[in-house]
Amino acid sequence: MVSPHLALIRLFKQKTALIIDDYPDMRGSIRRMLVNFGVESIDTASNGDEAILKCEDNQYDIILADYNLGDGKSGQQILEEMRYKGTLKQTSLYMMITAETTKSMVFGALEYQPDDYLTKPFTQSVLQKRLGRMVLEKEALYEINKAMDMLDFDLAIELCKTRIAQHDKYESRCHRIMGSCFYKKHKYGQAKELYKKVLSERDVEWASIGLGKSLMALNELDEAEEIFSKLINSGCQCLEIYDCMADIYVRKGDAEEAQRLLEKAAEISPNAILRQEKIAELAETNHDWARAEAAHKKVIRLGNNSVYETPEHHFKLARCISAELKHSNDKPKQRIKDAEEILRRARRKYKNHEDINLQSDIIEAGIYADAGETEKAKEKVSANQSRIEKIESRSVQLSLDMAKTYKAIGDDKKSMELLVDLAKKHANDPDICMKIDAMSDEPITEHGKRKAIELNQTGKKLFADKEFNKAIQLFSQALMHYPNNAGLNLNLMLALVKKMTVDGCSTRGIARGREAAEKLAHLESGHMLYDRFQAVNAHLEKMAQK
Repeated sequence: MVSPHLALIRLFKQKTALIIDDYPDMRGSIRRMLVNFGVESIDTASNGDEAILKCEDNQYDIILADYNLGDGKSGQQILEEMRYKGTLKQTSLYMMITAETTKSMVFGALEYQPDDYLTKPFTQSVLQKRLGRMVLEKEALYEINKAMDMLDFDLAIELCKTRIAQHDKYESRCHRIMGSCFYKKHKYGQAKELYKKVLSERDVEWASIGLGKSLMALNELDEAEEIFSKLINSGCQCLEIYDCMADIYVRKGDAEEAQRLLEKAAEISPNAILRQEKIAELAETNHDWARAEAAHKKVIRLGNNSVYETPEHHFKLARCISAELKHSNDKPKQRIKDAEEILRRARRKYKNHEDINLQSDIIEAGIYADAGETEKAKEKVSANQSRIEKIESRSVQLSLDMAKTYKAIGDDKKSMELLVDLAKKHANDPDICMKIDAMSDEPITEHGKRKAIELNQTGKKLFADKEFNKAIQLFSQALMHYPNNAGLNLNLMLALVKKMTVDGCSTRGIARGREAAEKLAHLESGHMLYDRFQAVNAHLEKMAQK
């Protein structure tokens, strides 16, 4: 019988490995360790770009990456990019190695879920023990992981069931994989039952998180919220639970609480670029301009060398300042200069990107309009008119920026033509439809029109049942996607007034009602909602005077 040690050496002998470290001595040291373990096929890379290229050309079984690789991509960004591109297979293992132990770095690295994490300095025996354990697990579950790599989740589930029947040390791991496969197959009910069964036997965080996510997918938000609250209060360090809780609050229409939660997660792990993007988005919804700007700037910094880097990060910051100027009474000139500088940086940094100058100019014109400098905005648009007309096909975002700027300078006709054209071209894309409808008072897309009918019918039933809290939640959530929709803003005002009539006036209720009223102030006397708005607004102001 072959000893376990010899069996592991034979296993290592079959593996291919990539060592990523910017120090030649460290690469050499780790290589010697791997050779001693039995690994024969070993490549090295001295930076992130070289590592990415090698991983695209080769399928490595073992990847050992240092976190800090100098000025280029970090070990975290390599993992982030491989996950994004799908080049890191389930059958492979990725170990992060680092001399840094700061809380922000550790949590940042763990958010992208490497298979393991090793702190320098380490001995050969420590690396062998950690690596050996993972190699054995990958080997034992190879067929399951292979099925997942092939996106054959049904096969992975069946293989997990067979393995679980063996009742060996991988039983728990297989339950976890099986739950994730049910989730990926959108079989949320089966995922929920599996996680409940696991939790009935022992309390484990991964099963609680899986159960919470399954409940969210089944729209059982209150139960999911209870689970995530319990995890947060018990000190669970998986920051995904904050993202889930924030999503629940968004779906309940409470953008302020969602922002607060994500900011709490960002204090623990400040380098998660997607979470910072979400914070910026929520802060803008809440008109928390300082926080939104800080998050956008953080996104730009984190975007360097990241697979998520895009000129849009600069544009979003410029649009944020534009929105702040629009809602500002004094419209300070310095803020215009700040936005101009951001766009100059975008033009310089992304000078080879298609339409970078035109899109920057269009956004800049919108900033001038939001700052009250309408004539300057018109001149900017006019100076770009020939370039606009020459474009044969433009990106969705450029079209949206143009529509927004045309509307800001008072050319509603051109703005609407652009939005209607976009709605025709992207009728089957709900995300684009939502962006189009978010810019108008009334839904333009068929998707938006259907959604408006659905919301109105649900809202009417809630009013009839005197479920005013649920009505407020419904319309608040919808307004996060359609902030300018006149009907939704009016219905929110009505729900707030009815609730305060029953429960008494509140400062928060009056403030939210006035926010909605501000978005309807432009309605003219001929508008179909004008009289109703005037009546509800008068009622709201009468309450505010009490």
